[in-house]
Amino acid sequence: MKGLTSRQAEILEFINRFIKNNGYSPSMEDIRIFFGFRSPNAVTCHLRSLINKGYLSKEISKARALRLKFSSSGYGIPVLGKIAAGRPVLIEDFSEGFLFSQEEMKGVFALKVKGDSMKDAHIYDGDYVIVKKNVDINNGDIVAAIVEEEATVKYFRRIKNKVFLIPANPSYKSIEIKENFILGKVTGVLRKL
Repeated sequence: MKGLTSRQAEILEFINRFIKNNGYSPSMEDIRIFFGFRSPNAVTCHLRSLINKGYLSKEISKARALRLKFSSSGYGIPVLGKIAAGRPVLIEDFSEGFLFSQEEMKGVFALKVKGDSMKDAHIYDGDYVIVKKNVDINNGDIVAAIVEEEATVKYFRRIKNKVFLIPANPSYKSIEIKENFILGKVTGVLRKL
């Protein structure tokens, strides 16, 4: 776990297991006893660090109010419900899980897009494409590939025994490549506003 001491990682995992097993967070005394700390101050210091590093949140006015900011199966962006793009809807205070779980993130990396060859596929200059390695690639999938020692993003098309990278902008030409130059399948696009 990035940015955590081994003890902080252990405490975070304990909190996670405790919540899964009991349906509520452990008290400071539960944590102190489990780890054998002599003083509650040690627990307070570790929890404060975990909160400052963004792994936990705590409601000050409530007991057992620790909340994890990651899923038990990995880290991610919490999905808190639905939002209307038409008439407004009520936002409920619940979690539908996480946008990216640890399992989903295996073999995944991001590349920053430079250029406009995929603009008609709504992938624009400055976007980030999320790429998954070691997955089946089919005709019509968007892929990241190596062309002349540089990475590019294009549609994948196999015609007979040849592999082509097809742009989503008529200003660009298709590129023939060898299949082993495919880095992976584009599974998502992130755009900062």
